[in-house]
Amino acid sequence: MKNFEKYSLILLATLALAACDADVDMNDGVSEALAAAEAKLAAAETKLNDMTAYDQQIAAVRTWIGVWDSADVGKLDAVALSEFTRTAPDLNANSLDELKALILQVHATYPDFNITNDGIAAGPDGAFVQWTVTGSDTARGEAATGNSMNVTGISRYQFSDGKIASELVIFDTGSALTQFESAELPHTAQ
Repeated sequence: MKNFEKYSLILLATLALAACDADVDMNDGVSEALAAAEAKLAAAETKLNDMTAYDQQIAAVRTWIGVWDSADVGKLDAVALSEFTRTAPDLNANSLDELKALILQVHATYPDFNITNDGIAAGPDGAFVQWTVTGSDTARGEAATGNSMNVTGISRYQFSDGKIASELVIFDTGSALTQFESAELPHTAQ
């Protein structure tokens, strides 16, 4: 049974108790049972609302990962604020427009860029995703190393008004640099 169905049954049971309340002698403890049922219902409604918000956050982050994978940056407007900020060891963004340009730049630098969602969760502190990125440095002309990367990382997303407001990115830059045999990560296709 899904959580929504459980909470619906609790709601129906509470309503049935409330309907009976007018016909019950208040001295027989039924009023206490009704109060307890109402408290449980309030707690269940709060939990259901939280779960719905968390499900929406997870859906937004899945869309986000899909945009990074496909470079279909037009989809970001539906899930992120225009004042969005990204903090990362390599590339930061101070607006949604900057992020869109950054995603297109990454795809230009790594034509075979791919990101996968390795696990996602949401809670009171935001949404979190563990991801793996692969790609080859092949599009920078003579500066291209031809080397490939396979790097895992974690992103934390904060939400405001139901949209992604910020992202904190953490990944092993040392591993990426070693894989590229470079002192800095390739950023721009030439």
